Amino acid sequence: MIQAIREAKKTITFETFAFVDAPITREVTKALAAKASEGVAVHLILDQVGSRKAGEYNINWLTNAGVEFYYFNPLNFFAPKKSNNRTHRKILVVDGQVAFTGGAGFAHAWSGNAQSAAHWRDTQYEIKGPAVAEIQKSFADNWFELSGQKLGGPSYFPHLEPAGNDKIQVVSDGPNNKNHPIAHAYLAAINGARHSLMMEQSYFIPTTPFRNALIRAAKRGVRISILVPSEQIDSKPTRWASQNHWQTLLKQGIKIFEYQPTMMHAKLMVVDEKLSVIGSSNFDERSFFINDEINLHVDSTFFAQQQLQIIQEDLAKSREVTLANLPERLAPRLKRIPMRLLETQL
Repeated sequence: MIQAIREAKKTITFETFAFVDAPITREVTKALAAKASEGVAVHLILDQVGSRKAGEYNINWLTNAGVEFYYFNPLNFFAPKKSNNRTHRKILVVDGQVAFTGGAGFAHAWSGNAQSAAHWRDTQYEIKGPAVAEIQKSFADNWFELSGQKLGGPSYFPHLEPAGNDKIQVVSDGPNNKNHPIAHAYLAAINGARHSLMMEQSYFIPTTPFRNALIRAAKRGVRISILVPSEQIDSKPTRWASQNHWQTLLKQGIKIFEYQPTMMHAKLMVVDEKLSVIGSSNFDERSFFINDEINLHVDSTFFAQQQLQIIQEDLAKSREVTLANLPERLAPRLKRIPMRLLETQL
């Protein structure tokens, strides 16, 4: 991503949830500032909650270099509903020709690849071809909402030829979209599964419709494996909320695994070894109905095999949760029970 920024000629659009002061973040900051100083139009959206520790160093570098910068939905106690809506999207688009999205934010945790407890396991994707324009539109919608400026023209939306054979659908979502396309897309994928469903989810809190969909799939013979974080998770309440549903799923033959080396932050689902769902969305109500998110659906057997290889490598570093060992894996009931009331906000 830093290399793409350094190669920018005309425009950079960048939106993320977590932008936290760290050496890797300062490297990104300097790359963005350098391009802005050269005359490249650099537009930056940071979520005010997720990036509350961005630090004066980064913010001063960016603004002094001429980066156009907005915080998404600054906190306002007189508008609690709007303040609760955060942008969890991960978007970087350079010259309208190459885009990046996935689970990764910008902090020390994302400066490695699970080689230690301080370095998270995550996946980020580089996209070329016509799908880049759809990702750019997602950024442009939020930019217009914040700034009143419409981004258009070939500097942002150049003509894009197909860059491969994969079919990609970009699904952008937010609370103003009452159709809730990301949630319904997940449900459609689960309901359409016939053979297998493999999932990696950092925050897995399936509500009743999603639990029922997974159970129906398991009953019709779909092999389901779900990889979640272990105690290394950065949000213990999210883990406790997730655990409230494990026994129900395990009783239906659904397999659950805990990634052991460090925090696992990836968001990935592969259905029938053909459809891959990737992007920023967690498997919980906050991502489905409260936050701004962006996912990609990739219809490609070849791409799906690549993702399944990633999952298999992660499973080799994981521990299976079974009905037999579940009691020792579960947090105490006094921690888990209150999460039933709070899980819609986690």
